[in-house]
Amino acid sequence: MKKIYFLLFGLMTFSVHGQTLIFEGKIVDKTTQESIPYANIFVQNSTQGVISNDDGVFKFYIPKDAEKIEIGHIGYKTQVFLVSEIKAEPITIQLETDEMALEEVIVTNKPINQILAGILANSKNQLDKSIKLETYYREFVKINNNYSKFADGLIDFYIQPKKKEKVESKLIVSQSRAFQLANADEIEKKGKADLSEIDSFFDIQKAANGFFTYEYIDRLTSDTANENYEFELRSKKDQFGNALEVIYIKPRASVEKALLVGKITYDPTNKVVLDIDVKMSDKHKQYVETVNALIMKFAIHDIQIKQTYKFLNGKYIPSYRKSILDIHIKFGKQMNDRMMSVSDLVVTDFNDNVTAIPEKNKFFKERNLYSNGMNFTENFWETNSTLPLSENEERILQTLKSK
Repeated sequence: MKKIYFLLFGLMTFSVHGQTLIFEGKIVDKTTQESIPYANIFVQNSTQGVISNDDGVFKFYIPKDAEKIEIGHIGYKTQVFLVSEIKAEPITIQLETDEMALEEVIVTNKPINQILAGILANSKNQLDKSIKLETYYREFVKINNNYSKFADGLIDFYIQPKKKEKVESKLIVSQSRAFQLANADEIEKKGKADLSEIDSFFDIQKAANGFFTYEYIDRLTSDTANENYEFELRSKKDQFGNALEVIYIKPRASVEKALLVGKITYDPTNKVVLDIDVKMSDKHKQYVETVNALIMKFAIHDIQIKQTYKFLNGKYIPSYRKSILDIHIKFGKQMNDRMMSVSDLVVTDFNDNVTAIPEKNKFFKERNLYSNGMNFTENFWETNSTLPLSENEERILQTLKSK
């Protein structure tokens, strides 16, 4: 059955671990006190940093030579902390709304999808070089109504320059863990086959590729995109008064297709994407089509992509990517099930001056972390800069671990 797989695709505390300062906390909106997810926490004028989770919680091991830590999010005023003045006292970080972030509509004679095409092309060129990404990766798998698997790890991605629009990446997994259901009978299934044999639809070898190819977004730049979508361009200022522009993507109500909805924020000065936030339109999910793929049928019921970048000191840096893919599989009488994979990839450091890569025998060649299993020398999820689990995710993981 595994062959099917190949057919588809708060509180802030500071403590010392060894000699490393741990920076943990929760980021909230000062006015509403609501959590702020996906805020950037990084060493000022550096490529090193992390991002806050869905609950606004983050964890960052501050490098020894760091002097200032910057915390920012589009639409909020940035806060800067002097490392030398950090005290080991619990604190919640409250970000103020940036009044300059109010948006104004931009009227342009150029089709907005063509503007987006130019921004994506320039962003790709900025990243068309030998790059090393130090990352924390994790993934949940859900089969029908049950979460069935979880894996995470510390992964270094070595990205080679693109050839014919293809990204070549190689990776080294330094630490990993994986939890799977001990008893496949615990999985609700509508067919006869054991869907738990399929580890995931995501290929770990390509987990970082979306940063460089803008998958699912390219289709919005086609000549026919305006037949399916309405685009709106707005301008606003960031916390430093710099101009930002936002392209809003709205599916036309009259189009009976499964379409995306969301927005893309970019820097009009450097002409690079800063934030991608798109998903399948709820109103258009009714038009999802079933696709015949050799011996089976499948239908994509949901796609969600959250992708962020930073532009610091002339460097265009991938920061965070969240992917959700929900697919229904029909395989004769053997399978008639839904499978959802959710992955998070956090870039903790970036190097675009890679002169040498490890030997071939060092690279991880499997398609997922489940094959690597429990392979770690330390509790890396506690002793390294990672993306903390949200309260709901922690409950799911504890349930899996107890089986």
